[in-house]
Amino acid sequence: MDPVLSALSFTVARLQADERFVFIQRRVAAALERDSSAPQAWEPLPPELFESGLPDGVRSCWIFRLRAGGTFGAERHPNSHQRSVALGGTATFEVFDGGAWVEKQLRAETLEPLRDSWISIPPAQWHRIRIGPTDFTSCSFHTVRAEELLEETPVGDDLAVTHKRLYAGDTSHR
Repeated sequence: MDPVLSALSFTVARLQADERFVFIQRRVAAALERDSSAPQAWEPLPPELFESGLPDGVRSCWIFRLRAGGTFGAERHPNSHQRSVALGGTATFEVFDGGAWVEKQLRAETLEPLRDSWISIPPAQWHRIRIGPTDFTSCSFHTVRAEELLEETPVGDDLAVTHKRLYAGDTSHR
């Protein structure tokens, strides 16, 4: 088990009690609702939400809302360790490990949140996601600042040929 997840679970509990965070979640959900063709909406959370700080090494956090039934192709973050938690809905993450895709289902409502609500994805590990029957809301924590986060996606089916972009610079999500 990733030891940072325990500290992040306390961070998320504090966030969920913060009116500013609730407002941001609503804004991201509204952005997805406004654009019926968009598969997702997201935005980085402002640093001032983390007045008590983030765990060592964690530099940014993003809120996501992914459309029910959506399937998202492979991506990886070569410069960041990603840790994501389910806040609403269910999703199946797949990580490419040892030459095969391995599934991990995330559920927001669970009796064992550290095991069933969280996923830890080391830098440069390929991952993809399928969303359950309702919209999926999550927070993703990264080890680089929001403006530094790189996303790498494969060109076609070949994981060896990729396209890189800065995540924060992409405005297609709003």
